Parts: sequence; C-alpha cells; structure tokens
Amino acid sequence: MAIISSHSFDPRSDAFPWIASPALLWRSLRFWIWTVVVVLVASAIPDLIVDYWFFDSVGKSRVFWTMLNAQFALFAITWLVFCLADYLPIRQYAVSPALRNAAIHLGSWSGLFAGWLVSQHWTKLLLLRHQQTFGQTDPVFGHDIGFYVFVLPALSALFGILAAAGLDTAMAFVVGRWDQLRVNGLFARQDLTFWDKAGLIVTPGLNFALTLMGASLVALTFLSRYYLLLKANEESGVRVGAEFLDVEGVVSTLNFINVSLAVELGLMLAIGLALARIGRHYRAVVDAHQTGEQGPRRRVAIRGPLLIGAALLSVELLFFAGVVVRQYVFVRPNEPTIQLPYITRHMDATLKAYRLNHVESVEWSPPDKRLRAAEINASETLKNAPILPPWVSRLEAPPDIQHLRRINLSQDLTVYGPTLDIFRQEQSLRPYYDVLSVDAVRYDVDGQKRMYASAVRELPSRAFLGPKEWLRHWGSAALMYTHGFGLIMAPVNELDAEGRPVYSAYDIPSKTSHPQFAAPEPRIYYGEGMKDDYVLTNIRHLAELDYPDDQFRVTGVFPQTVSAGIPVDSIVKRVVLALKTKDLTAFLFSSFIDHGRTRVHVYRTPMRRVARMAPFLFVESNPFAFISDDRIQWMVNALTTTDMYPYSLREVLGDKADERAIERFPERLINYGEDSVKITMDAFSGDVHFYQITDDPIVRAWAHCFPDLFEPVAKVPEPVRAQLTYPLQWFHVQFDDIYKRYHMRDPIEFYNVEDLWDDADEVLGSLGPGLEEFGTQDEATFSYEGYQALVDPADLPAGTAAGPPGRLQFAMFMPFTPEGQRNLRSLIVAFQDPGAYGRLLDLRVPQGVFVPGPEQADTIIDTDSQVNQQIALWMRHASEVIRGHTILVPVKGDLVYVEPLWISSIQNRLPEVKLYSVVYRGRCVMATTLSAAIEYLDSPEAIEQRDSTLPWFVRPRKDGRK
Repeated sequence: MAIISSHSFDPRSDAFPWIASPALLWRSLRFWIWTVVVVLVASAIPDLIVDYWFFDSVGKSRVFWTMLNAQFALFAITWLVFCLADYLPIRQYAVSPALRNAAIHLGSWSGLFAGWLVSQHWTKLLLLRHQQTFGQTDPVFGHDIGFYVFVLPALSALFGILAAAGLDTAMAFVVGRWDQLRVNGLFARQDLTFWDKAGLIVTPGLNFALTLMGASLVALTFLSRYYLLLKANEESGVRVGAEFLDVEGVVSTLNFINVSLAVELGLMLAIGLALARIGRHYRAVVDAHQTGEQGPRRRVAIRGPLLIGAALLSVELLFFAGVVVRQYVFVRPNEPTIQLPYITRHMDATLKAYRLNHVESVEWSPPDKRLRAAEINASETLKNAPILPPWVSRLEAPPDIQHLRRINLSQDLTVYGPTLDIFRQEQSLRPYYDVLSVDAVRYDVDGQKRMYASAVRELPSRAFLGPKEWLRHWGSAALMYTHGFGLIMAPVNELDAEGRPVYSAYDIPSKTSHPQFAAPEPRIYYGEGMKDDYVLTNIRHLAELDYPDDQFRVTGVFPQTVSAGIPVDSIVKRVVLALKTKDLTAFLFSSFIDHGRTRVHVYRTPMRRVARMAPFLFVESNPFAFISDDRIQWMVNALTTTDMYPYSLREVLGDKADERAIERFPERLINYGEDSVKITMDAFSGDVHFYQITDDPIVRAWAHCFPDLFEPVAKVPEPVRAQLTYPLQWFHVQFDDIYKRYHMRDPIEFYNVEDLWDDADEVLGSLGPGLEEFGTQDEATFSYEGYQALVDPADLPAGTAAGPPGRLQFAMFMPFTPEGQRNLRSLIVAFQDPGAYGRLLDLRVPQGVFVPGPEQADTIIDTDSQVNQQIALWMRHASEVIRGHTILVPVKGDLVYVEPLWISSIQNRLPEVKLYSVVYRGRCVMATTLSAAIEYLDSPEAIEQRDSTLPWFVRPRKDGRK
C-alpha cells in the first residue's frame, strides 16, 4: 500500500526552488570577475613599485622604464584592439539592454586577458626595433640570419594576434546579431529552417572579421616557408632544416606551401562570395518580416563557391600526395647521396651556432717510451692536480632509474662533495652560518699561479633554511642576522698529514696565509643562500650581529656612506614594503625603522638580482665568489641565446646531470648561444656590473636597447678578468650534447653515425656502509662533467701551442669515450685565462689506438687487491669510504690517472684523504702520498715498497698472511 503524505506539494508555496534571474546571475558574475581583476592588479602594484625602487637604488632606472614601456605599449594596444573588437559589434547589433550594457565588461575582460598574454612577448618587440645583422645569409632564401632571429618571431606573433583578434570580432558579431534576431522574433518563426536562421547571422561586419582572420592565417602560411629552415626531421640525416624534398624540384614542400597559399586565397574568395550571397538573401527575409510578408523560399546560390572550394582543396590534397610519393619513391631510396649538401648545411650551421666551428683538433697518441717516475713527479700539471675537489656533484632530479636505490638509502641527491663537508665541519663555526657551495678560483701568488677551492661563509635566510631558532622572529631574521662573514679558501693540491685542507683563508675574524687574500670588507649581505628574503640595515635601538668572538659577539652597523638597498624615507614606502613583504605590522608600526637612514635589501642572491635586471639573458646557475680590489665579488656567467638559427639543432640549456646549482632557474630551448656577458656583484653592497665581452649580434641588440646596462670589455677590471670562467652548463651542451656527434665533419660519416661519442663514466662517491655493493653496481658509476684544473702547456701533446712551458693555464677538461665503449676517445680542453679565453681544444685519440678511459682506470683500481683489502678493512671499522674523482693528468704528452680515496666517520662527516691510487699504462700503484705512489711505477719491487707505506693494519705479514 502506498503511503501518501498529508503535506502535498504546492508549487505556489515558498518551498518551490528559487532560480535566480539571468540579470541577477550576471550582476554576481560581473562583481566577482572585477573583484578578481582588482585583487590581481592591486597585488602586482607593490611588486612593480618595489622593482622600480630596486632599479633606482642600483642606478638602472632607465632599464626599468625601457622594459615597462615595452610591456605597457603591447598591453595597451592589445587591450584597446580586443576591447573594441567585442564592444563595437555588440553595441551595433544587440537590442536587449542587458547585453548592450555587458559589452563594455566583456570587451574589457577580453582585452585584459589578451593584453596580459601579448605583453609577455616584449622581448620580441625590443629585438625587432634594435635588430642587428649577423653577416651570414641562409642558403635557401638568402636572408641574413638576423631576419630569422629578430624579424620572423615578431611577424609570427603579430599575425597570430591579428588572427585571434579577427576570431574574437567574429564571435562578437555573431553574439550581437543573434540577440537582435532573437528580440525581433525572427528566430521564433516556424516557416524558417535552422539554416535560414543561421544565414541571418551573416553581416558585413562578420565578413570583415573573417577576412581579417583569414588574411592573417594566409600570412602565417606564407611565413611557414621560412620555418622550413627550422623544422625537425626525425627520420633523416638532416636532423634540422630544409631537406632535398623541401626545396628541390616542382613537387617540393616549398611549392606545396605556395599551392596552399593559392588555395587559401581562393577559399577566402569562395567563402566571401558565399557569405555575400547568403547575406543578400536573408536580408530580404528580414525586410519581408518587417513588412509582414512571407520571405522568399528559394535556395541560396552557393553551389558555385562550394564547388570552387572543393576543387581547390582537391588540388592541395593531390599536391600533398605527390610530395609524399616523391619522398618514398625518389628521395628515400637515394639517401644519403641525395641529401649530402643538406646534411653539410645542417652540420655547418650547428657547429657555428654552438661556437664549435673553431674547435682545434689535435691527434693525441701516447708516446712509445714510458715516462720515468721522476718525469711524472716533475710535471707542474700533476703537482697542481685538484685532489681537493672544488665542486659538488649532485644527481639530477628526478634521478636516473639506476640511482634510485642510492637515493632511498642516503636520502640525498649529493654524490660527491668532500670539500663541502670539510668546510662545513671545520669553518661554519656557528649554527647560523653555513657553506652552500664550493667553487674553483685561481690567483697568482708570488708570481706562481695556484688554484683554490673557495667558498663563502653565509648566513642563509628563512626562505632557504626553513624554520630555525635564530630566524624564528622578525626582529632576528630581518634586523640582527643580516649577513655572512668571510671567505674560506684552500689550495686544491695541498693537504696536511691527516689528509685535510691547508687553509689560505679561514676563521672569524678572517685570517689569511697571504696578504692578497685579505678582504678588508668580509661581510656577505648578498649571497647564494639569501633567497626570497630581505633584511633591514641602519635601524634604531638595535645593532646587527657582525661576527661571533671568543666571549659572545661583535655587533656592527651598515655604513651610512654606502649607497646600498632601498631607503625607507617615507610612510608611502613603509606601506608599499609592508604589502610587498606581507609583514604588515612590522613595517607599519616598528620603531626600529628610522626614516631617512634605514635601508631594505631585496633580491639578495646573485642569480635573482641579475635575472631581475636582465631577464632576457640566460643566467647560469653556478655563480662563484672571489676577491677583487679588496672586496668579495660574485661572478655570474650569462649567455645570449635564440632558438631561431636556421639549420641548427635544438637542445636544452640548463642545469642537468651533475647538478651543482643551489638555486635553479628555468631551462631554455636553444639552437644558438654565445658566452657574451660576465656579471659581477659586490657581496657587501649588491652593486652589479654587466660586462659585454663579445660582439655577438644578439648582445649588440640588447646593448642598443639598454645602453646604460652593459659596459664594454675594455672596462673589465684586471682582477675580474683574471677570474673569467667558462660557463659549465654551456660547456656541457656544446660537447656532451652537440660535439659528441658533430665532430664528424664528413657527411657520410655523420649520416651513418660511425664515430658517436659518449661522456666518460667514473666510479664516484660513497661506498658504504649500506652502499658497499656500489663498487660493482651502476649506482656507483656516474657521468663525467667538466672540471677545472691547471695545466702546463709542456704536458699537452705537440701541436697544441697552448703557451710557453711552465706557464700554467687554467682550463676545463672533459673526457669522452666511444658510444658503448670505455676506452678514451677524446679529451676536451677549454682554456680560460686572459688572452686564450674560450679557446677549445680537442685532444683526439686515433681510432686505432687504445688508451684506457676513466672507467677502465677505475676497473684497474678495483681489481687491485691492496685497494680492495683497504676498503674492506675501513668498512669493517664502520667508516664511510668515498671514491674520489678520477683525475686525468696529461704529462709530457702521456696520460696518468690519479684517484684519491677518502674515508669519513658515519656520525661525523669529516672526510680525509688516506690513499692515492695512480694508474699509468695499465698499472695501478697506491700510497699515502701522491709522489710516493708515482715513485713505485719505476721499481720492479713496487709491491714490496708500496706495502711499507701502507697503514700498519694492512701490511703483509712475513708469513704471507694478512
């Protein structure tokens, strides 16, 4: 039995669901959209104002206004175009008051969104205005390369914007016309079909909008001919650029684009003719409706335009089919011969774009006669070998699959960083100080060039460290703990008797082994660990922590005479800075802020400061600190790049394997680059200098845009010039991504990939405990990265002309092996000293000559019984064993491998070098000093002599047992 409620539903009662009217919904939607817009704009204003104050504080306000004007011009023009594109059509045709009133809102929203998107392309506008010539022309159209780099991207963006504007205008005409017909009742007539009603939408304004969109798309099709020189060819020897089929013969891709242009123009005419006929026909329907007569029922005569459009599309399809057939019938069966000129174009362009066309290749075959130990020990290159590594090697994130187990066990991406561990343990000295990275620097000390591992004792910020006791409160983090203190330096080739560094700059206050390393101003207000944070100086009632002393601490005040930071000299600045930092009460009500004296320091990391001032440059994420004119300076490498160089291969530039970055920045897709700008930043004042060191066309264009930003190479101070360093990430892309294939200069050899290289591998990092098996597992083998070293030209093969013997050169090295093999194929050398900076040398081992590679040298060390016994003993004593970097040392045209063996306590990471393994001509020797190990290479009794230098607990007993 059904149960019927006594309370029946009455649709007239208050319980009936209430549905908001469209007008009410529109008012609510309009309110919230404008609220979001206002909030977004209001939140951006403090950032914009602080940016202006920042640029003004560093004397670069014109740079700020140039960038802002370019962005504002693009935004304003785009906003006006899209606003009118929506507003005018709706106001012309719409009848209902609600839609007519909504037109200004819809147009404004469309313009705001489009303007924001287009303003992101401000760099294209500036490069177009200040374009430069490359002095090289493309081999197909004969245009200067500058056309592809400066003009083509801007034209493509312009026509893309016009096509979008045409589409937006067409949609506005449709909406306005639809409202007019709806209100006039034409859509309610039963005698009109759906197509009749759709035809009534056509207006002259709609035709104009569609014509604008079509013309823009035709222009983009025309520009696509130039993109043939940039297209990727996955299955061809011409990896990038126009191939034989693209430009040769009547049935070619280029002619297919020409046919497509003709077809698109024909389609525009056909569609325009059809729309004109439709408009005339259905305007008669409207006239008849207004007079009360029945509209005409005859069909619209659009068969002709439809047939024309179908014929044109058939022609385009047939031509495309002809191109495909020609590819498979004529081109592919005749590769690679038919493609040889185009393969050569691609090879040459890629080498030029990546600055590899001037690499000097020198044949390197080790001499037949073995070197004596005394000759090896006398080598200046060997004496300066970087035993103390001035770098930190980390896995890329996410790591390769073979390294996942290591990550799970260690919970750390660091592979190798004993110098960083030592500096942190011995020279941090206080819990609030930290050492974040280690880098290589070199100085001439008493007439002798020496290389040092260098680091900065920083006081990282809250954003970098997270919550820490000494940074918990605003008064501590922003007012008292404001700066780090001093450099830490140690020679890379000198260790004490315990296997630890011999410091040249150390302790607080700073002590140095040589007056050259003394920095009268050791304070670090700007450093790598000061991320997304700010500090205030010259405050009232409170002094900054300057440095700790034996008793408690020494306080200090930032010198009022140093113009650094943003002065807080008005209530307006306090309000804006409060909104910017979100520390509202601190800035608005703190009595510590002294108007006219207090300064706020923002953008305090080298990379963020540089990227804020020059966002168009690629900033390498490996800055380093050095001493220049008694001040601690940061050096930042910056590159000018593009991805529009014809025929050149595209690669990703950024922080990749063996990641050494504290602060990562977005990677960039490029097919051209130039090491063109060196930037210094004062660690105390934050003062920044941009030095233009090359005449690259792209950097010339930016120098025209920002004449106040760049300084010529002649103004580079000598202490800065002496520290110029080749960009590591650029070096990686050049050789590990490009040169390993493009060193093959013969197109047939390149097509068949007969001599592909791979970056060498080495056994590196911790072997236990918990990681003991990594000595034979993939987890312990890592790819080489470029590393710095001092080299004596006398130790390089004949023909290198690297300089006079005995005059050490600072260089970057990277070994390569044949793909899938382990023997050495090449050692790449990049010189970095003044006069030879940027010179690239390829020491190439002939293909028929065997020279062991680094991984094979590691295998020789692994199979040495003494090494294995020593590692096993240390592990049984719960020590962490760390396989050091396998250093390739060229000596008198020969090659010696040196690998230090580190041990460290598990509880206290303080690594020490205890043994040196040396591999020469397939033989491994080991001792507690490098020179002693090399001495054993000469003696037939090397085993016995070596045993006498080993620690007592691994020496053989007289009875032969251990």
